[in-house]
Amino acid sequence: MNSIKTIPYGISDFANMRRRNGYYVDNTWGIPLLEALPYQLFVRPRRFGKSLLLSILHYYYDINEADRFDELFGGTWIHENPTPDRSQFLVLHFDFSKVAGETVEEMQQSFEETCKIAIDGFRMNYKAIIPEEVQEAMAKQTTFRAELDLLTTSQAFASKQRILILIDEYDNFSNRLLAQTGEEAYRELCHGTGFFKSFFSLLKAQNKVITNILLTGVSPMTLDDVTSGFNIAKNTSQSPQLATLCGFTHQHIREMLDYYAEAGQFPLDREQAFQLVTDWYDHYRFSLKNDEQVCNPVLFLGFMVECLTGEEFPRSMVDENLRTDYHKLRHIVTTNGRLNGKFHALERLVTEGSVTTDLIRSFQAETLTKPESFLSLLFYYGMVTIGESSFDGNQLTIPNQLMRQFVSDFLLNGYQDACKVDTRISELADKLGKMARYGDWRPAIEHAAQVLKEILTVRDLLDGEKAVQSALAALLSTGKAFAVQTEHRVGFGFADLAMAPRVITFPDIQYGTLIEVKYIKKSEKVGEEAKVPLLDEAKSQLERYAEDHNLAETWRLKPQGTVTLIRLALVFHGEELLFAEEI
Repeated sequence: MNSIKTIPYGISDFANMRRRNGYYVDNTWGIPLLEALPYQLFVRPRRFGKSLLLSILHYYYDINEADRFDELFGGTWIHENPTPDRSQFLVLHFDFSKVAGETVEEMQQSFEETCKIAIDGFRMNYKAIIPEEVQEAMAKQTTFRAELDLLTTSQAFASKQRILILIDEYDNFSNRLLAQTGEEAYRELCHGTGFFKSFFSLLKAQNKVITNILLTGVSPMTLDDVTSGFNIAKNTSQSPQLATLCGFTHQHIREMLDYYAEAGQFPLDREQAFQLVTDWYDHYRFSLKNDEQVCNPVLFLGFMVECLTGEEFPRSMVDENLRTDYHKLRHIVTTNGRLNGKFHALERLVTEGSVTTDLIRSFQAETLTKPESFLSLLFYYGMVTIGESSFDGNQLTIPNQLMRQFVSDFLLNGYQDACKVDTRISELADKLGKMARYGDWRPAIEHAAQVLKEILTVRDLLDGEKAVQSALAALLSTGKAFAVQTEHRVGFGFADLAMAPRVITFPDIQYGTLIEVKYIKKSEKVGEEAKVPLLDEAKSQLERYAEDHNLAETWRLKPQGTVTLIRLALVFHGEELLFAEEI
């Protein structure tokens, strides 16, 4: 029992993970690739293992850890293929997630404290290497800049040593400032004489001693905003060679499930587990030139912890910590209390299932009003990922059910903030639960339609059909029993809305639903004669979808399964639900 590997959920220190005999998916093959460039930025969405990656690099390059190489890296790829730079650096490691504050002034003070703590720790870690007189002079300084200047201008030190700087979550506090305070405060931070820009200028000026720098974060936006301060960094995030560096492939997922099952620790159905994980956390593609997809590793580890400790699949697949992180961005889709172009881009994404646009590798916060910049930001945050490519651009799609849920949250938050309506989520969720258990669909649909009417009555309907479909999808996503998807491929067509029963998590679920939404412009008059052709069209589509064998198998539909399929036709006249009928 003691030899069974532990699940290193929440552990981002490599030595700690190895000491605990943590299950480790070896990604040390990426070290030589990262080593090829001295100054670079590597970004991935939140909870993707970036902190662990930097910890691995810290232990690998740290001159103080040379004697522990076999202990820490035994059995890994890099142990058999070490590079000449192994254990050749003094490592100065920053973690900017520790920078606190709500204003630029508060953040500046916290930033200085964070940097000062880091360089003081650096001085103590390398007291056997830094000349004593330099140490004493550094200890008397009150600022990070003064200490670094003393160190890098000392001939006794600088002529013999190289410093590697690792910066974890370089854009954490700047993104927080942008989301919570706005673009003016963000601009003060990153432009002009802002302290953050000055920090990067300082590092750039010391490149005779600071020979290597690696930054990790969520997006390149902040670095682009301070670019004149640090324009020597190369963004390698979309390199095809590094596409799977952070993340688990399908092979990794299956190997881990097999390992714990064979160890007698995972009694659940492995195929069902694989289906859940890939549906909710997978399908991220980070390079246009590499088709391989990866799963969010931290979320998968959290799933495994719940399965092993509770011996059942989690009823909720939503990581609340991650949801809180994304919630901080809610105000980015409103301007002066009104829904902006970024919100409309989200609506388009939900109703069409994907958007075709250029993926922007370099952009600044002031360009977020452009749809392509905002959609690219969503890519870096992991809310969309790379799909198929065409001559018109790159297709960006929502990768998994978790991100569909978060996009729905974005829409609902936008409605609440800009339209000042109460979406009454808990009441709707209760009715959706009854719909899943008893097939009582009308109360849930009519409740959603009433809230939808309140939302659309107080906003501009630039595209009424898309507004109706996206709002309805967001509202119906509030329950736990269904996985809601728009433009769901069924047979040779696409259902407007699919409320897939979560049969693995809720094996006693009784109903699943396909919905066709028909829309009549508010300016058009509607008579009884308009109802028949719309109903006939919806009926024809829904009957064709119901014949799809793959749908019957995955949803476990009767007669072979236990789930009854509800087929609904909804017709809206403007924001008003004209009628709802079961086909």
